Amino acid sequence: MNKEMSRMLKWVAMVVIAAGIICCIMNLSQFNDRNLGLMVGIGFLVGGSQILLFGVIAPLMQRNQEPSQPANETA
Repeated sequence: MNKEMSRMLKWVAMVVIAAGIICCIMNLSQFNDRNLGLMVGIGFLVGGSQILLFGVIAPLMQRNQEPSQPANETA
C-alpha cells in the first residue's frame, strides 16, 4: 500500500510541476508580481515540489511508526 501511495503522489507531483513549467513559460513576457499566470505557475512549482517531498517522506514515517512485534507471544 505504501509503495502505491508513494508512486501515485510522485506522478501527481510530476503533473503539477509540468503544469507549472508550462504556465511559467507561457507567461514569462512580463516578469512582475501582477502577472497572474506567472504567479500561478510558480505556485504549481512550489506545490508540486512539496507533493513530491511528501510522497518520499510519508512511507518512511509510516515505517517508523509501526509497532515492533514481540519476539515471544504466549496465547
